[in-house]
Amino acid sequence: MLYKIIKYLVIKNFLYKIYLLIRTKKEFEGIQNFNIVPTKKKSLNSLLKINEDYFSSNPENKIPIEMHSFDWLNDFKKTGGINLLKKSRHLILDWKHCDFNLSSNVWNELLIAKRIINLSTNFDYYGTTASKEFKTIVTNLIFFHYKNLLFLKNFYLEKHDIDLEVSKALLLTSSFFGKKKDFFKLINFIKKQTIHQINKDGFHKSINIFEQAKFINNLIEIKNILLFNKYNNWSGIDNIIEEMTSVLKNFFHKDQSLPLFNATNNKQIDYVRYIANLQKDLKVKKLFEIKDGIAVVEASTTKIFFDITKPNSKLLNKRMHSGTLSFEMSHDNEKIITNCGSPEKYLGKNQVYFRYSAAHSTLTINNTNISELSEKNGYRRIPKNIKNSSEEKKDFYKITASHDGYKNNYGVLIRRTLKINKDGLLILGSDEILNLKKVNKNNTFEIRFHLMPEIISALTNNDEQVILKLKNGMAWYLRSENNKLRIDESLYMGSGSQPLASSQIVIYGSISKLKNIVNWELKKVI
Repeated sequence: MLYKIIKYLVIKNFLYKIYLLIRTKKEFEGIQNFNIVPTKKKSLNSLLKINEDYFSSNPENKIPIEMHSFDWLNDFKKTGGINLLKKSRHLILDWKHCDFNLSSNVWNELLIAKRIINLSTNFDYYGTTASKEFKTIVTNLIFFHYKNLLFLKNFYLEKHDIDLEVSKALLLTSSFFGKKKDFFKLINFIKKQTIHQINKDGFHKSINIFEQAKFINNLIEIKNILLFNKYNNWSGIDNIIEEMTSVLKNFFHKDQSLPLFNATNNKQIDYVRYIANLQKDLKVKKLFEIKDGIAVVEASTTKIFFDITKPNSKLLNKRMHSGTLSFEMSHDNEKIITNCGSPEKYLGKNQVYFRYSAAHSTLTINNTNISELSEKNGYRRIPKNIKNSSEEKKDFYKITASHDGYKNNYGVLIRRTLKINKDGLLILGSDEILNLKKVNKNNTFEIRFHLMPEIISALTNNDEQVILKLKNGMAWYLRSENNKLRIDESLYMGSGSQPLASSQIVIYGSISKLKNIVNWELKKVI
């Protein structure tokens, strides 16, 4: 809180604005574009709809936040033409003349970083043939951004957890402005970021697949920036990139979709796939015996993802879902068990549902969340202890994990075991609810199995079994003897944009013993 107060007071101080407005004597000449990912070009009609006075003619709260990133410069450059070239210059000046409040979201760190990168790497397009006056304005605009971002970077309680794109933007421009001291400090800062943001198993600590790919992308670009500046004293960067990429390569279901954990959806799957395939000969890392992240079991043509994430940073885990011990499963080019997913863009209160435990294929008590979520800070409360173990035998894989997310509210511990036959045709599950004190028979449990939208399900065997008919004609069944099952409605947000109606199987009951064990099996019908 103290950091935020000091930051606010400094930003509001007129002396700080004067400091930012101090000009540089250098004239910007452009910076090489180190972006490694091809982007799709927008249609000409959509670009022409952007007016030259777009920023000044629209209320600030009506301007899409991505417009402030200046990503449109990339689209203008790709499309070409004298009209778009002139418009790009007018838009830059129009944005500058708006003089947006430094405490507004327009000046959040990630947007500043994106503007720095887009203004710098597209200068050869909009700035090379411009007037000297325009070049001077742009030079000082970038310098203004650079100084502001450098200051803001230091006002984070968890500053090494700040987005790597922020450090990349500063590194990119520090050498041009002759800030050699900043350049070398930033290299050391980035090294610490890799230590803080990557866990021992090679996961980005957000445990979000898109963030994993983005971090790799940024590291590759940082490596190229260092090489361009003839800096060769960080040999370890290649090892970090390779390990994270080998992890990323394992994050595809049998139908080639992404597993839906912690705000991941398939909206950016082409981007993730591109990053994963940059090093084609790199071996895929096995993720069966990990200690933190998403465990992966591949048994013949069946693949299972199991969430044993241990959140440890409110900044990195700000989009975290309350899906501890949830799992997803695919078989023979078709996904069967899923989590509900997550919208790519903010949908107001409707978005919160997708973060709830009930939107995941896991066990809940009294239909409440395992973690207490916060819209601004990611979470307020999380399980303090998440433990797991794994073993491989001749005929099966077994993963056991537990959490204490319900300990304070209901006095129980949860343990889940998944035993997967190596032929991939049978999964035996066991969910245990362990009362630490006396039994409260008013407490209830629900074990959810969210299904893909195309799957048809039907209850049989006195509501102890559900038959699943897949899109490809295959059939599986989910059975839990001596327990009641039901089929409820669900939503699937795999695309990130359009929710689809789906269904979920729910095993339910009351918690009547000190140790409650619910066994179930998911088996292919042959």
